[in-house]
Amino acid sequence: MERWSPLWTGFLEAVALVTLAGEACTKPQPRADAEPGASATTRAAEVVAPPAPPRSSPIGTVAVPDDRDVLVVTGETRRPIVYLHGMCGEARSDLEAWSASVREHGTVIALEGDAACPRGSGRSWSVSPDALDTRIDSAIEAVSSARAIELDPREVIVIGESMGASRALGLASRFPAKYTRLVLVGGPETPSAKDLRGVKAAALLAGEHESQAKMRQGTARLESAGVDARFWELAGATHGTYGSDGARTMGEAVAFVAQR
Repeated sequence: MERWSPLWTGFLEAVALVTLAGEACTKPQPRADAEPGASATTRAAEVVAPPAPPRSSPIGTVAVPDDRDVLVVTGETRRPIVYLHGMCGEARSDLEAWSASVREHGTVIALEGDAACPRGSGRSWSVSPDALDTRIDSAIEAVSSARAIELDPREVIVIGESMGASRALGLASRFPAKYTRLVLVGGPETPSAKDLRGVKAAALLAGEHESQAKMRQGTARLESAGVDARFWELAGATHGTYGSDGARTMGEAVAFVAQR
């Protein structure tokens, strides 16, 4: 094999280094404003983050002078949202089901029925709308003081479930200028446009697996009378429950009446 002299070998190595350096300097560089990553055929699809769940707030208790304590979920506006549970029921499990999706529209105040049920199972409601109206005023005042928030009773929304829906209708009929926004869930009677002459907006709901006739008929009657009314079905729900998607549905229903 032919041997190269050390001088000649060093010269060739120097030429090779100069050539490589030149190629590095002339290699095209990516534009600063160019999109990074692979080509369109190999670039991974963008991952869209799911929407953040509603911010929850703990369910607290506030004492009301000369009355039963109320459950409270502090909201994001000055509006009070009064909740009336069903016959021989309780409010906590209902608030757990949907209050996180409703609190952006106001502070939820859940009263307990003023009448005992047989064998101590839950609470029920007496008939008098005047007595219930007084209790609501006292509860709003107590929550405003305890939570240091200035709730506006003129903007109240009443949510009633089953017997609570019936009592909400009684309030709106007796005090048409005060109770103008209603959310009625699984009510036992068909709402009457005549009785709800002062109502600005009403959301009516019923479970997928319960009779919906009265809530649907009530919606149609109210709409015919010029009231903003809409019906929602609670997917998968039986009477007295809210179903797997109840939080979203209740959030939509409360938003509907709050914006009118």
